[in-house]
Amino acid sequence: MTLSEALTAERERQGKSIHELAKAAGVSPSRAHGTFTGSTPNPTFGTVVKLLDALGKSLAWLEREMKNPSE
Repeated sequence: MTLSEALTAERERQGKSIHELAKAAGVSPSRAHGTFTGSTPNPTFGTVVKLLDALGKSLAWLEREMKNPSE
């Protein structure tokens, strides 16, 4: 599972829009969109951490999801 797949799956599970999470994370909607869709293949560490925080998730969670998705 890729970074964008893990983040998108959690975003959808929580029923939140990209715009909503961008606002909560304090990042631009275009930056959040690129991270969630994968059109920004290497988002900055800061962006990822902010989006994870807005989702209520940790880097450890992301690592687990990327290694062993809970599908």
